[in-house]
Amino acid sequence: MFQTKPVVVQTSNFGGAQGTSFNDNEAVTNFPNTDPGLTIDPVHPIKQMDIYGGWVVDAISTTYRLSDGSTKVIKRGSNQSADNLHSVVLKDNEIISQICGFAGPYQYYNQSLLIQVQFVIFDTQTGAVRVAGPFGGTGGLASGKLFSVSNPMALAGFETAGSAQTGISGLSIVKHNMAE
Repeated sequence: MFQTKPVVVQTSNFGGAQGTSFNDNEAVTNFPNTDPGLTIDPVHPIKQMDIYGGWVVDAISTTYRLSDGSTKVIKRGSNQSADNLHSVVLKDNEIISQICGFAGPYQYYNQSLLIQVQFVIFDTQTGAVRVAGPFGGTGGLASGKLFSVSNPMALAGFETAGSAQTGISGLSIVKHNMAE
């Protein structure tokens, strides 16, 4: 039997656990919602990601595609200016097949944070692959522990909204099995 709905799982947290926990999969669909059919599109879940990064990843704004054809934008982390903004726009036939990066203790801020992130993007029509990033980790340098997650659908983790430069302390990926 062919599976038509994704099995959704969430990875462990990469980085710290300071601040408030968040889960975009729940926030985007207003979980628990009155319309159980509203989900993030399992085939093309992400339309755009805006990453604000300097020494570490300060904030991420994600535009999600929903099953009803609409989109919803969720921003996580600290308030940032456009000076350190990096936008990753996906074409209609592209998906983020992998999110990887570094997270963990960051000595300057004396806490564990999301330090660096990058995206492997796959074109489902041509088979072309491109990499966006790395974002964060000044000069492309990163400390912490490597993480790598396939088939991302939504972000989760911990944020310290409004706190300068330490907006995302930890990142967890909500993923699905539709592309595996």
